[in-house]
Amino acid sequence: MEGGPGESELAHHVADLARAAGADIEMYDVEPGRPNLLAWIRRGNRPTLMFECHLDTVGLDPMPDALNPRIASGRLYGRGSADPKGCMAAMLHVLRAAAGDPDFPVDVCLAGAVGEEIVMIGSRVMAERRPPVDAAVVGEPTELRIITAQKGAVRWRVRTHGVAAHSAMPEQGHNAIEDMATAIPAIARGIEPHLNDRTHPVLGNATWNVGTIRGGAGVNVVPDRCEIEIDRRLVPGDTSAEVLAHVDAALDELRAGNQELRVDRDPPFVDIPPLETPDDAQIVRAAQRAVAAAGISPAPLGVAYATDAAMLSGVGGIPSVVLGPGDIAQAHTNDEWIEIAQLEAAVGIYLGVCKAFGEIAA
Repeated sequence: MEGGPGESELAHHVADLARAAGADIEMYDVEPGRPNLLAWIRRGNRPTLMFECHLDTVGLDPMPDALNPRIASGRLYGRGSADPKGCMAAMLHVLRAAAGDPDFPVDVCLAGAVGEEIVMIGSRVMAERRPPVDAAVVGEPTELRIITAQKGAVRWRVRTHGVAAHSAMPEQGHNAIEDMATAIPAIARGIEPHLNDRTHPVLGNATWNVGTIRGGAGVNVVPDRCEIEIDRRLVPGDTSAEVLAHVDAALDELRAGNQELRVDRDPPFVDIPPLETPDDAQIVRAAQRAVAAAGISPAPLGVAYATDAAMLSGVGGIPSVVLGPGDIAQAHTNDEWIEIAQLEAAVGIYLGVCKAFGEIAA
């Protein structure tokens, strides 16, 4: 799970499997004890395609026997089976196929990134290092449909600062929670007029939400501190810098009208760009050929959630699609599962993407 020892253990396990297949292994720590993995099959005279999958999962509780996989009714149950270790297993088959075939149509990079579930730190660092690949297939449970558009997200904290006092003498203090009650409408004035500035034909409009609030030490104490966390979803064309500039302008206006108000905004603790890969991109066309050959609709889709593809594309400039076996409805559930038939079909589709990409990008 996020930040747990399983990330490192899985990275080393996949590295061992890839090394045994003949891959060159590259590993580096994103944070102490949290390694990204890249396994390479390179012959140097063909395009390079990355197959990327995140190494973490959500927490094991409350899923019973989360790490004891079982098969029943054509399904594999276990934490991570759908999100997204089924993708990783299928991608390992592609790596082995590439290693065993000197005429394989593409060079292959199998990549595993830490920390996707919360802040996508692994894929951001991976993208910043600019791996020499031509395109990427990111493994997530999409029911083997092609995802080319997704919303991004920027999340940040806002704090108000007051003066603590006994609630019997509130005039001796300054109530930070009351100040936050004025700050939230001001933040809304900075955000809401711009939610409809850009409308995406698939993803719709941007959204925002105040997700948490914390403040006060006790009911008999004037609170000296209050903090909220805000989530703003981004559509293609949005930037976090622009969003936060509007928020800062609204807070500046609020401060100008109330000299006693102490309110500040932290830098974002999550900053994920939106994804929009053009329909005519080589990786999209290759994925369309592969899924169509498997009898699946090749029409690209968009999703409201974010994936590592956003970092690879938006930060690293790597044209990316999201494509994998499993259903996102099973992700994070108490009985997570993946259909074995779809898992097997993913191997054929990934191989088909390699073949088509080699032809298109040659």
